[in-house]
Amino acid sequence: MMNSTLCYIKNDRNEYLLLHRTKKENDLNEGKWIGVGGKFEEGESADECLIREVYEETGLTLTDYHLHGIIKFVSDTWEDEDMYLYSAEGFTGDLKEDCDEGDLLWVPKDRIPDLPTWEGDRLFLTPLLNGRKRIDMLVRYEGEKLVEWRDLTEDINTLKSALITCPHGFSTRTGGVSDGMFSTLNLGMNRGDEPARVTENWRRFLESAGIKQKSFVCGKQVHENTVCIVDEKDLRPAYGKGEMNVCDGYVTNRPQVPLAIFTADCVPLLLHDKRAGIAGAVHCGWRSTVADIEKNAVDAFVKLGSSPGDICAAIGPAIDSCCFEVGGEVIEAVKDLTGEAAERYYTPRDDKFMLDLRGVVAHRLVMLGVRQENIDITGECTMCHPEKYFSHRGTKGNRGSLASVIMLNS
Repeated sequence: MMNSTLCYIKNDRNEYLLLHRTKKENDLNEGKWIGVGGKFEEGESADECLIREVYEETGLTLTDYHLHGIIKFVSDTWEDEDMYLYSAEGFTGDLKEDCDEGDLLWVPKDRIPDLPTWEGDRLFLTPLLNGRKRIDMLVRYEGEKLVEWRDLTEDINTLKSALITCPHGFSTRTGGVSDGMFSTLNLGMNRGDEPARVTENWRRFLESAGIKQKSFVCGKQVHENTVCIVDEKDLRPAYGKGEMNVCDGYVTNRPQVPLAIFTADCVPLLLHDKRAGIAGAVHCGWRSTVADIEKNAVDAFVKLGSSPGDICAAIGPAIDSCCFEVGGEVIEAVKDLTGEAAERYYTPRDDKFMLDLRGVVAHRLVMLGVRQENIDITGECTMCHPEKYFSHRGTKGNRGSLASVIMLNS
């Protein structure tokens, strides 16, 4: 998959900078008028590629730009391409008089539709010029003939809790750019999805949760009960370099340090003590729950100065008792954890049991001193709603990943 950028730069005279492609040999775009941009170099992000390519082609340094979305080009002749579509209204520097690939000209907005360009380009250029902020699109060519196009733009549906006042969210699977079994907002970094698409999905998800940072704390989840107290040194971007924590929960008292955990049926738990300034994100599978990861999370809060009665807990989408079939050994472990109250959270079915794991997690939090009124459960059963969530059981492992994130304000 080739990744590239294309940017339409606007000046204060309502003109856009276009490149008339007339100089490059064997140019696929020969004779056409397009924006400026180019291919990613190894290790570059979309923004880094944009700034470098614009400067190299035009001599301008962008200071204010907006990523609209991804245009997916599919062709029977050329390599498939994800093109990151930008517009920009802030820049410094002087425009080059000579560009290696053609002539750079400022064109009035109302003249742009009349200039020769690709048929598919008009489909995304028109909404861009009309001020549309989000544009995701599929454009398919056979040779130079446009044979299909689809508007893929959809809203991100990030779930939030009214009990937690700092930036946070539980993802769903809508509003991203991935395809196939990863469609569309896959946030898993080890599922086999295109890395650049996952990085873009993370950008969108964090933004929807009210988080501008591009780095966050995450790690390798192993369904155990380890909870790590973390800070700035543990931050990493999606697919970033560095060692990953082997850990199923994180707690911090540092602002601007987003904490993220991954799920696809297990229970996501976000914790917040506004008074003490502490946040936590915990991956509560049944194994980690019966190993009492909830206690380790609450203990970490107390270590940093919290009182359990001040902790607010948001429990996100997970597989529910309608679909979560378990064996007797799981029920025995739940009984060991919660005592007689365990009977509230399972029902027999033949020789198996249907378990309400979200109910078990909430009950354990109350046992640990979290007030019942400070616990919120949001979202539906992940297995019952494949159009909205990724489910490991529902797909037998052929799926993307959901994520949950929380961050303390400054």
